Order: sequence, then C-alpha cells, then structure tokens
Amino acid sequence: MRKILVPVDGSEHADAALAYAIERFSDAEITALHVVDLPQGYFAATAGDPEEIPSVEHRKEEAKELLEAVEAEAEQFGGHVDTDIATGDPADEILEYASAHDFDEIVIGSRGISGVGRIVFGSVAEKVVRRAEIPVVVVH
Repeated sequence: MRKILVPVDGSEHADAALAYAIERFSDAEITALHVVDLPQGYFAATAGDPEEIPSVEHRKEEAKELLEAVEAEAEQFGGHVDTDIATGDPADEILEYASAHDFDEIVIGSRGISGVGRIVFGSVAEKVVRRAEIPVVVVH
C-alpha cells in the first residue's frame, strides 16, 4: 500500500492538498502532519514574560484541535487520514518525518508566494520540493 504524507496547517491551500490526496490516492495510507513551528529564538524568548509567549504545550493542544478538524474534513471528502504532530522547522520536520516513516510521496499545498515575498520569506513547499528524496506534488 502506498504511503502519502500531507502536511497541514489549517490553510485553504493545505485543505486543497488533502482533498487532492484523498481523491487521487483513495487506496493509499494517508497521514496528515502538522508541524508546530517555533520561530528562531523561541526558547531564548521564553525567558521573557510567559503571558506574552504561547507555550509549546499550548501550541501542541492547538495542533491537536486542528488535526481533529482535518480528520473530520477527510471524512467529508470520503476518506480517512492518520494524523501526527512534529515540532520544529516545518520543511525540516516534513522531510525527516517522510524519511523516518518510509512515505512514497508528499502532497503539499502552496500559498503561491512569488517575487520578493518568496525571496525574503522562502516557502516551505519550495524547500520540500528542492530537498525531498521522494516525489512531491504541489497543489495550488
């Protein structure tokens, strides 16, 4: 059975990628992965006022709620997905997760950032495409 990884973040682009994966790979094992993105300097910043900085556990609780919604959404699309949470840099975590769990393909949504925005901010999808050792489908 093919194994398909779909990174999700609650955006309409991730929803489109999930719908595509369920439709295109109906007989595959699909896993929706949410990466709790901790900005650089996060841990140093937590030495400040803890009321201003969400804790890692709080972010993971939000991720669990998101993944519950993703499971319900998958059922609406006529499919089933397994879910999981990782913590760290999204592109790095997606690639490490795909490798560690022997996925056959990654289906990822693209926000459509172009021009200067892409140069300045980069793109998780772009990083995944450039560095993945397995096929990647980018859904716009």
